[in-house]
Formats: sequence, C-alpha cells, structure tokens
Amino acid sequence: MNKRPLAIIAIFFILGIILARSLPDSIRFPRIFISTLIFILTSFIFSKYHKISNILLLLSITSFASLLYINSHIYSNNHISHFLAEEKLKTSIAGVIKSPVLTRKPYYGKINSTYLFEIEGVKVNEEWLGLEGLAQIRLQTEKDYAYGDRLLVKGTVRRPRNDNYYREYLERQNIFALINTKENYVTLLEQGYKSNPVLKYTYLIRERLKARIIEKMPLEKGAFLRAILMGDRSELPKHIQTSFKNSGTMHILAISGLHIGLIALLVMYLLRFLRMPRGLYYIFTILFLIFFIPFTLSRPSVMRAVLMACVFLVGRLLGRGVDVYNSLGIAAVFILIKNPKDLFNVGFQLSFLAVLSILFFVPKFMKLLERYTDHYIKKYFCMSLTVSITAWLGTALLILYYFRITTPIAIISNLFIIPVLFILLIGSFAFFLLGWLPFAGSFLIGFNSLFAGIIFELADFFGSLRFGHFYLG
Repeated sequence: MNKRPLAIIAIFFILGIILARSLPDSIRFPRIFISTLIFILTSFIFSKYHKISNILLLLSITSFASLLYINSHIYSNNHISHFLAEEKLKTSIAGVIKSPVLTRKPYYGKINSTYLFEIEGVKVNEEWLGLEGLAQIRLQTEKDYAYGDRLLVKGTVRRPRNDNYYREYLERQNIFALINTKENYVTLLEQGYKSNPVLKYTYLIRERLKARIIEKMPLEKGAFLRAILMGDRSELPKHIQTSFKNSGTMHILAISGLHIGLIALLVMYLLRFLRMPRGLYYIFTILFLIFFIPFTLSRPSVMRAVLMACVFLVGRLLGRGVDVYNSLGIAAVFILIKNPKDLFNVGFQLSFLAVLSILFFVPKFMKLLERYTDHYIKKYFCMSLTVSITAWLGTALLILYYFRITTPIAIISNLFIIPVLFILLIGSFAFFLLGWLPFAGSFLIGFNSLFAGIIFELADFFGSLRFGHFYLG
C-alpha cells in the first residue's frame, strides 16, 4: 500500500460501489453505516499491527463507498420520483433552470430546446405540492432561457421511458422527470434565482462563444467546433457522427483526456510565449483547467482528465514526481464521491479504461521498440502508434458490449486525425482570442473550416474502408 496508496484506495472504493449495487434490498443504510464505523475503530485498535490495520482500513473504505452508493438512492419523501407514475400528467410546474441549453433541435418547423430543471412544486387538483428533484425540460420555443431563470410552466410531466436503459441512464445523472411545454405556456417569474455566480458567468461565456461560432462558422463545421470545445454535439449532423463512429474516432466528439492534454499544452505554451514566470504559468493553467470543468458541463471524462492534469502540474510546481496511477486514483475517487452512480456510466468506464490501458501497456511496448526509436521522428511515430493500439485494445470489448461495433481501423485513423485536430484546436483558440479583428477573424474562419473539412474527409475515408469496422447484432 506504500507504493501507490491512492490507486489502491480507488480500487477498494470501486469494489465498495459494485458490492453495494449487488446487495439485497434487505441490507439498508444503518447496517452499512455500523459496519463502516466498526472497520474504522478496529483499524485504530490494531494500529500497531500495520498489515491488519491496513486491511481494516481498506475494508472501511469499501464499506464507506457502499454507504455513499446506497445513500445516493435515498430520496426525501417529497422527491419527484415518489410522485410520478408511468402515465403523463398535464399540470403546472414551478422550478429553476440549472444549466445552459443542452440541446437545440428543429421539430416540425419549430425549435425544441432542452435544459436541466430543478422542480420546486407541482399543481395537483388546484393545490400546489412542494416537490423537489431534477428534471429535463423541453421547451418548444425560439427564445433562449438562462441558468437561474425561475419559471412557471404548463405542460406534461412524466417519468423517463423505461426502454433501452434510457430511464436508468438519466437517473444515474439524478434526472427523474421529463417536462414538455410550449412558449405560450411559460411564465418567467425571476432571473438569477439562487444562482451560483461562478457558474452563471461560466455559462454566460460558454453561450457567447457558442453564439460566435454559430454566427461566423459554416453550419456543420461550426457544430463540430462546438462538439470538440464544449462537448455539445446536439447539432452535429447524423452522417458526420456516423463517419466518426465507423472510423473509430468518436472519442474526438466527447471531450476527454486527449482534448484536455492538448488544451493544457496550448495554454502553457501561450503563457511561456508571454514570458510569464514558470510557477505562475503552472498556476494559471491549473485555474484555466478548473474553469473548463463547468464550461463543459462537468462531464466525468473532463473531470478525470482535469484532475489528473492538475495533480501533475501541482507536482511540477512543487518540484516533485507524480505517480500517474495515483493521479488516476485521485480522479476516480473524487468523481465517485461526488456521484457514485457515475461508475456505471459508459463515458466514465471508457475514459478510465483507455487511460489505464495506455499507462500500463505503452511503456512496455516502447521498451520492446527501443531499437527503432533512435531518432525523434521514429520515436514520435512509435509512441503515437502504441498509444493508438493500446487505447483501442483497452476499450474495444466495452465498446462492443455497449454499441455492438468494433473498429480495428481506429488504430490507423487516429494517427492521421489527431494531429489535424491539434492544429484545429490551435486555430479555434486563436479564433476566440482574435476573431473580433476584421482580417484575423476572416482568416481564422477559413483556417478552421479548412481543417475541420480535412477531419471530415479523413473520417469519411477511414469509416468507409471495407473491414474497417464491424457491426454485431
């Protein structure tokens, strides 16, 4: 436990969540709570016997993780999950918007916009019931609403449909209701109601940057930029998403460690170019990455990558080496303490498996290829190839299980697409910083459109190759 304690703690923490999910309903919160206390107390009693104490401490971590998972499924008596049945309920609902717009799609000539909505009350038989819980609200409207807007809406509210794991998927994100309404049935009661000022301004910046992309960039390429910078692929056409899926590069559309690593490098090189002292540019990079978490709506893959990057940068700042497995362990525990149900999200699983596979296998492969890496270019090519192979190997079975597809072409396609993506990210940051200048703005729009188009062509080419991908079932 001394070599990589945080990685070991993360393993036992994950085991505790898995155990809690498999426990029968008869084993409730109080029993797990008592077991946790017993393990903690006995670990102190046997503190002189290090091996016994460590085992008891790990058992207490497992028990504590089980406790958190069970607690995440306990809801107050006035929670919306206890109130709704399977059928739709037509009524009035009061609540607060808790996110920027999540999706915006055309629907029979109109626009449907989706937000997270925190329910405050539901009207039943002319009486208001004070209920709570998170819902997803779909508004048929051309109007934009903002985080912190308090609304009174008339429409339908129901539980998510219970097919293809959709309900389970939403409930893992603590979303227990779906609300549908139209603009004519929405009353804005208050703006900025009980809003977090940090989130408010982060979402405001996100929406302004998104609006700039929509205004200046061609439709499909602008939608692609929003996907790789904000994690918003709601307006990216299906045929483009299919090309990325078949070419094994779908991860490019979901902000992950690749994006965070490239963004962190860009920020550090920019700050170094501005001659900022070494310690300060590490601190500013950490602050920028922390800001990036709510900017991308706090997705688990983003949180994992940011936490690992921050641990690494803090280590560099303090002049200490950082064990990558411990960094991964810190990230996993932090995310799962926040929401233990994230363990069963496919995004969380793919993100951590890919990184774990790269960390474990790449050094071994590079050692085998040592004789072929005597030159910088050869070393770069071998490193890129081994990263691509190991990431694919680490996630192939999980992707096959969830999506019924395997994409061996991903090993090759990533070698071509990822370098172009890095150039596009540089252009995108330059567009945000300098896009308001007449000449620079026009040049950068053309630059980004060109490289987005190259990525589309590469994804189409690799996605169309025979035997490049296989659908099963």
